[in-house]
Amino acid sequence: MARSTPKHTPVRSYAIGFFLSAFLLFSDISYGTFAPLRSFFHASALYGQMVSISFFQKITNTFSSIQNNSSLLQENKNLKEEMLKIRTHDFINSLHNEALIQTNNFQEDLIASVDSQNINLLELASIDLRNYLCCSTHRVFLKTTNSAQVGKNIPVFAGKSYIGQTKDTSMNFIEVILLSDSKHVLPIKSKLFYCDARGAGKPMLISCKLNNNDNDSKNQIGDLIFTSGLGGVFLKDIEIGFISAIKPFLFDEIEIVITLKTNPLEETIYGIVRKEQDES
Repeated sequence: MARSTPKHTPVRSYAIGFFLSAFLLFSDISYGTFAPLRSFFHASALYGQMVSISFFQKITNTFSSIQNNSSLLQENKNLKEEMLKIRTHDFINSLHNEALIQTNNFQEDLIASVDSQNINLLELASIDLRNYLCCSTHRVFLKTTNSAQVGKNIPVFAGKSYIGQTKDTSMNFIEVILLSDSKHVLPIKSKLFYCDARGAGKPMLISCKLNNNDNDSKNQIGDLIFTSGLGGVFLKDIEIGFISAIKPFLFDEIEIVITLKTNPLEETIYGIVRKEQDES
């Protein structure tokens, strides 16, 4: 590729440029021709400097404000967490205190009912809810310890009345068969009759069959039902429930349906009279 030949600049052009520059310099020095222009550039530079300083100051203030807000938000979050911990602690303490009061009240009621100090208080471990609501097998399981010696067929209290009796003990759990279990039989009485009431296989219901004679026909819905004490397991004269229905059964029989006084789903503390007390 061929290279272009350098062009020669005439001396005249350099001379014109020199004299023009000298003229402009002399004019500016002598008459201040470019003073307004220099002032404008100086003012523009100062204004630009002020704007940049203000801009960076605002950015700095913004970042500082963001940091302060972040610190305040974190502090606020920490305070909320501390308040939540305090409220949770107070709530747990209130529940614990309420549970202690309920336990003490239940223990006093149980002692008054069985006229004995020889009792165990146990917590509910679980309830076979699926079978309890749909089927005829009604069981609950209570927590126990190695020091609590509980045998079979011991009556179990909850709330204000009996709810069943012990059936078996495995490890640290006591299985309780509820009165409403279809396999459970409870001797009961009213002001008009005695009978062995069998669990109805439905929540909080037991029933018994009676001859349809004159006395039995006098039973009324709402009449109170008590334990009879027969059979040697349950103490007598403990209110167990009330008559909630009277149904014809056979030609010469009627079915008395009793709704139990205590709902096991609403109780967490259960009381058991120790076996030696029952055997005395």
